[in-house]
Amino acid sequence: MTSRVSPNDFSAVERWIILSVLAFASGLAMLSLTIANAILPQMQGDLSAGFEEISWVVTATMAATAIAMSAAGWISSRLGQRRALIICVIGFTISCAMLGVADGLGEVIFWRACQGLFAGPIPPMSITVVLNIFPMREHGPATMGMTAGYALAPSMGPVVGAYLTDIYSWHVAFTFMALLGVILLLLIMAKTPAMDRRPGLRLDWFGLLTLVIALGAAQWTLDRGNHEDWFESPEILTSAIIVGFATYLFLAHSLTTRQPFVDLRIFLDKNYVIAFIFWSVAGILEFVPLVLMPTLLGRLQEMPVEIVGILLAPRGIGFMFGIIIFVSLDKFVSSKTLLMVGMSFHIPALWYLSTFDMMVGLEQFVYAGILLGIAESITFSGATTIGFSTLALDLRAYGSAIFFCGRFFMTSAGISIFVTLLSRSTQSNHASISEFVSPFNQALPLINKAVFWDTSSLSGLARLDGEITRQSVMIGYLNDFWILLVLSIAVMPLILLIDRPAARKN
Repeated sequence: MTSRVSPNDFSAVERWIILSVLAFASGLAMLSLTIANAILPQMQGDLSAGFEEISWVVTATMAATAIAMSAAGWISSRLGQRRALIICVIGFTISCAMLGVADGLGEVIFWRACQGLFAGPIPPMSITVVLNIFPMREHGPATMGMTAGYALAPSMGPVVGAYLTDIYSWHVAFTFMALLGVILLLLIMAKTPAMDRRPGLRLDWFGLLTLVIALGAAQWTLDRGNHEDWFESPEILTSAIIVGFATYLFLAHSLTTRQPFVDLRIFLDKNYVIAFIFWSVAGILEFVPLVLMPTLLGRLQEMPVEIVGILLAPRGIGFMFGIIIFVSLDKFVSSKTLLMVGMSFHIPALWYLSTFDMMVGLEQFVYAGILLGIAESITFSGATTIGFSTLALDLRAYGSAIFFCGRFFMTSAGISIFVTLLSRSTQSNHASISEFVSPFNQALPLINKAVFWDTSSLSGLARLDGEITRQSVMIGYLNDFWILLVLSIAVMPLILLIDRPAARKN
């Protein structure tokens, strides 16, 4: 067993070099989640997939990432963070390379899931290393440094994906990540220190299996529910029963076994639980618009992929503003206040998105992206600092694994839910608007485009139905943004329950 490292083992320069490498590692793992967002319309056409099917390219990665993150605590404890990081980066790089040559929807989904499985443990293991090598008084700036890779990369992913797709095809975007993976592997081998490990730690296979089944079945239920008409389908009903039974077995087993796969004592820490809730909800508030906005532009305005990618880049600009705000306030206000500030920025951003219409301009997406970027950077640092401020040192590995696992499962589930709401809302709106289209509606001929919507000809009816569909889809997007706005407001009172950290439990 390697001896436990402490902040005194490293100079300030060494700590920040290690942090930079690990921020790059976390950033690359997060880049894999969003690089596909801007190129979904192109992938949808090349793979001949429907809108719900192509969303699996995103949700499969996030679900696999969440499952893998839950195992990060055991992996890092058994192998040590350095060795585990090397293994994960190798698997991640191979998955990216295989995506570069994939040509079928099933193949793409499989390798995207593999990509998530290997990328998932990287962020929680990285943040554990950073918290261990930095003294507690520097945890705020250190977590902000990690944010530079963790939160900025998702903002740059759509830009990189769109640019590389415009040059050749979406395959090149994944090949590019494979090259970055090789560079990252060399940096980790050169700069990351060997950390303490417990080679005799056994794996709780039953706990792992029940957790994987619960998360996987839950994601399957959400992805397939709308297509199969939910609980009218025996498939969905069976899947839901599996979710409930597997969850019960996991909790009962984890509470009674000596070495559980996840040490549930982490949820006895009130600050950790509240930070976990905010961190998970923030994932929904930040990633769902990142999936909805490119499809909105592609479906309703037929905007080129490179323009879509550029319009998502302002999140990175907002992220930099968030860093400035955090650095300016960190020494003067508490982490509790910073978390409140970060979560508050979601409210005007989502309200602004809910005011869009069919004539929305490009600059409006820029403003909304900047606000979401500010919210993302400040929320990450505030939630991470609060979540681990009072958590016992021996629970950090488990805490960081579940902290990230919960965020990505909730994000994946949130995307599935909001895509379902969009689909259902579009169908309902189409049916409602169509009721007003009849020869007895005397207002219809007065519309400027009535000459193109001649209800007495097939071509006129087709054009009219197309416009009704566009309006119905737009209303569906607005409904999603309104629900996200309500969610962002609903969780704010929980901030009042956060305790000021006194001394860390050992």
